[in-house]
Amino acid sequence: MIYLNQTYELLAGGFHAGNRSWNKRHTEIDNCFKLYQLTEGNVHVCSDQDDFTLEKGKMYFINGSKLSKQYCKESFSTHWIHFLPKDLMIYQGLLNLPAVVEIETNGISFIGLEQHIDMLLNSTKISSWEYVLSIMHVQALIQTVITRLTKDCDITATSTKIYRLEPAMRYMHANYKDTIHLKELACMCNVSPNYFHKIFKQTFKITPTNYIILLRMNSALQLLKDNGVTIKEIAFELGFTDNAHFCKTFKKYYGITPGEYQRNQNNILL
Repeated sequence: MIYLNQTYELLAGGFHAGNRSWNKRHTEIDNCFKLYQLTEGNVHVCSDQDDFTLEKGKMYFINGSKLSKQYCKESFSTHWIHFLPKDLMIYQGLLNLPAVVEIETNGISFIGLEQHIDMLLNSTKISSWEYVLSIMHVQALIQTVITRLTKDCDITATSTKIYRLEPAMRYMHANYKDTIHLKELACMCNVSPNYFHKIFKQTFKITPTNYIILLRMNSALQLLKDNGVTIKEIAFELGFTDNAHFCKTFKKYYGITPGEYQRNQNNILL
C-alpha cells in the first residue's frame, strides 16, 4: 500500500485589493513560496537582478527567498496564498527556481478557492469533513502548480545534505512552539552545531532560528483570527517569554502590530 501524505503547509492567503500604499521590502517572513493571480491592475515584484511586472489574469509562482521588494504604482486586486512544502526535496527544488515564474493557467484557477482558504484559516467553524474537502481543494491547486513547474523548469537539482537535515526539520515543524536549541537539532542529524547551522542556511537560505520564528509567525496569523484569544495568550502559546517580545517580533516581520493585524486582517496582503 502506498500512503499519499499531505506535502504542503498553507501559511496564509485570501483575496486582496490594494493601491500604491502596498510597498514592502523583503523580511524573513517572505522566505516561503507564493502564488498570485491578479484580477485587476498590476504589481511589481523585485529580486536583486530584475523587476517583474505581474499582470491581470495571469498566475505566478514567487520564490520568496529571492525577493528584495514588492510594490504597486496604481491599484490592483489579487488572489494569493503562501505555502511551504513539507517534503525537503520539493522545498530545495523550489528554492532553485527563479524569483518569478508564470504558470500556465489552463485548467487551474483561484476561482472558487477563496471559501476553502478561508475555511482552513478559520477552521474552528467548520466540520471535519468540510476541513478535509478544503484541504483537498487547496492542495490540488498547489500540486498542479508544482507539477507544471517541474515540466517548465528543472527543480530536480538537490543536495545529499538535505537528507541529513530531515530529522531536524520534522522536529522543528512538530515543536516550534517550544524552546529548541541548536545543539539538539545538530545531534539529531549527527553533526556539530556549527556545521548544522552552516548547511541548514546553505540549503534553505534561512538560519534554523529564523526558520523557527517563521513557523511561529505564520501560526500567529491563524491564532489572531480568533477574537476570543488575547494577544498575551497567543504570545505564550507560541513560546515567547513575554507579550512585548512577541509584539516586537511580529512587527519586525509584518510591519504592523498583532493588534493592527487582528483589526484589519481582511484588508492586508502580507
